[in-house]
Amino acid sequence: MKIQKLQKGILALSLVLCNFVKAQDILTLRDGNDLSVKVTEINETEIKYKDFKNLDGPIRVVYKSDVFSIKYENGLKSVFNTEPIIQNNNIQENKTECKSGKVYDKDTSDFAKIRRKSFSGPRIGYTYITSGTTADYLAERGKNPGITQFGWQFEGRLFTVEGLSGLIEFVPLIGGIEQGIIIPSASCLLGIRSSGKTSFEFALGPNFSISPNYKGDTEGAVGLVLAAGTSLRKGNINFPINLAVVPSIGSKHDIYNTTTKTTSSQSFQTGWRISLLVGFNYRKK
Repeated sequence: MKIQKLQKGILALSLVLCNFVKAQDILTLRDGNDLSVKVTEINETEIKYKDFKNLDGPIRVVYKSDVFSIKYENGLKSVFNTEPIIQNNNIQENKTECKSGKVYDKDTSDFAKIRRKSFSGPRIGYTYITSGTTADYLAERGKNPGITQFGWQFEGRLFTVEGLSGLIEFVPLIGGIEQGIIIPSASCLLGIRSSGKTSFEFALGPNFSISPNYKGDTEGAVGLVLAAGTSLRKGNINFPINLAVVPSIGSKHDIYNTTTKTTSSQSFQTGWRISLLVGFNYRKK
């Protein structure tokens, strides 16, 4: 009788253990580790789960690219594809590995679905100033109307829809250093950039600068900047090339002629500023 009770006890314990094993999902990582989990959600890039030993604990997240397969409690099994994908008629690897050893999905948009691509970085360029109060101010001091520019472009994403990204950019610049002068300016732009290995963008927004007025006195000035360009990519390095234009700002002032002792209204133009800017930046993983 004791042997029969022992056998029944072992059988009952086995059934409990079997049910326990079946009730859990087995998540197999690409490094070979098996995790006992309860999968709660699977989306395009992530798998959410709870530790089976702590089902009341927090929800954990792992990237799909780090998972080889999931064996569910009902016996079904999902194996995640690692084959290369085709984009823009060019075969690209579906994965790329960063220094930390983690694997991330590639994409062709401006910001990766898992890790953002950053286009912020240094900018250098050349600006030509057409005839106007600014060019006159430079000429009076023996300076040329063409000046170099040095600065930085800061950038953030507003949205990404069907291969187009909405951007907000801030570009502070210092010009004229090669001529021993400093002409500061800054632009805040809203823009659109296309996806792809060679992307194109257009942006506009306010421009703030220190410019001479009709009297030759420097003062703060506000204008509109229009910019268009492209960004070439080689590996994780982006090479932006942009053409920016700040239209001339006109004004009228009453000028008193000390010789004739008369006052006349005269028009003044600040002059157009046409800039070509290039740079580079590392795509952050």
